[in-house]
Amino acid sequence: MTRTVTSDRFAPGARIGDYVVERELSYEASAIVYFATHVVLPRQAHIKVTHPGSRTAAIQLLREACILEALSHPGVPRVHECGVLPDRRPWSAIELVPGVAFDRFIGEGRGALPDVVVALRDVSDILCHAHERGIVHRRLTASAVIRTQRRHCVHAIEDWADARTLDSEAEAAVDARDDIQALGAIAFRALSGRAVEPGVSVATHCSAAPAELIAVIDQMLAEPVARPTARDVYARALWLCDTLEASPLFERPRWTPPQGFEIGRASCR
Repeated sequence: MTRTVTSDRFAPGARIGDYVVERELSYEASAIVYFATHVVLPRQAHIKVTHPGSRTAAIQLLREACILEALSHPGVPRVHECGVLPDRRPWSAIELVPGVAFDRFIGEGRGALPDVVVALRDVSDILCHAHERGIVHRRLTASAVIRTQRRHCVHAIEDWADARTLDSEAEAAVDARDDIQALGAIAFRALSGRAVEPGVSVATHCSAAPAELIAVIDQMLAEPVARPTARDVYARALWLCDTLEASPLFERPRWTPPQGFEIGRASCR
């Protein structure tokens, strides 16, 4: 039996399963990612195709698909379909989450306080959902957090390629507290406009921010044993959203900010 030869890359117009490739998005170490449209359904998706002859890449792609299938949260993209090409390369069609990456949304400066606390609430809620199912993201960055237009979850987390289950045999230790530290670093950068500095509180750069927000960010960046769980972070971020009237989803109590603090943007130095 002769093996069907398939090019490593697909040109626009090529078919992968029931999807037509529109363009190539990225060439990664383990896979090529395409933007594609379903031939029948009004659906656009990200198609991941592994490189030829890489068993490790194939396992990683299928692991990511299984992990996403195990999660059911509006802030986690769905897997529409998986398949195998004639040359035995696996591929997966992953839900396209429209929006802008959080680092691009914030820009180089400081983010508005309501934007920071809403992001903290949404991302910690997603992490709580994943951690309770024994799944750790392991590569959480501001570029992996997408600000969307969805009503029930303003943010989503993309790129679960490095995610692992807590009972998996990974090269590195799998610890849910690493996701908490990564989220703390995102919040620190968004609130202060600076990268995390070891041993430096976010209050150093943004002393007028609410004390509870400063406390939770500092604790997320502390030593692993002192870090809160994702559920704890979510509860405290939800309280901050309620107090600051940062989210339109619920009726909010009136709140008078302390002197020197602005609702739209923290007064940082």
